[in-house]
Amino acid sequence: MRGEVISVDSFSGDGLITDEDGGRYTFAASSTRAALRIGDKVDFVGTDGVATDIIALSSQPSAAAAGGLGYAQPRTGTGAYDFAWAMFQFEGRLRRSHFWISWGILFVAGFVLGLIPIIGSIIGIALIYPQIAVQVKRLHDMGRSGWWVVAPFVANIALLVVFFITMFGNFAMNAQALENEDPAAMMAMFGSMGGIVLLFFVINLGWLLWIGIVDSKPGRNKYGPNPKNPVDDTANTFA
Repeated sequence: MRGEVISVDSFSGDGLITDEDGGRYTFAASSTRAALRIGDKVDFVGTDGVATDIIALSSQPSAAAAGGLGYAQPRTGTGAYDFAWAMFQFEGRLRRSHFWISWGILFVAGFVLGLIPIIGSIIGIALIYPQIAVQVKRLHDMGRSGWWVVAPFVANIALLVVFFITMFGNFAMNAQALENEDPAAMMAMFGSMGGIVLLFFVINLGWLLWIGIVDSKPGRNKYGPNPKNPVDDTANTFA
């Protein structure tokens, strides 16, 4: 049967299709031969409200090259760095060099804002949005779901909880010794807390290096054409 894509999750690629009679079918990204966008006309097999074997009916090479087959791509269209797209768009793929440019900009912005009392800290919170956007697109470029971006946040929250439990636990069990500034008790407390802080840096540095060094997944994937040469990659689809 035939229908139209009416919803697509930018992270997972899953979505919703409506058929010609108004019926609705959910679909998983794994059921498509190429990533879909809202408005795409498709042919599919619908069973019990689930669409499978989905084939996009659009097949105009020129439109694909100009618009990236509906995938979100930099507005420059030349492979040059697009600041607004890189920082504020969650769809599409981001190559390694553009990831590091974005990371450098955000690092400097965060450092400068950190020098401004109160207001800088408040504004700095807004940097979380572009940080996530940049990482999500880099994960897409690696062929992975953008939901992987949650992993370091979960790890950091868990470490923060363990840090405070360790700190208060040491205070509770060694209150008298710490009050007397017992070197052994103080060394035990700061040693355990220091280990957690070290683990925090190792996890975050490892995450940064992982998404910043792993190369793009060759060719097109469900998140779009290869950002290193999106036009040629799109053209090859119709060769």
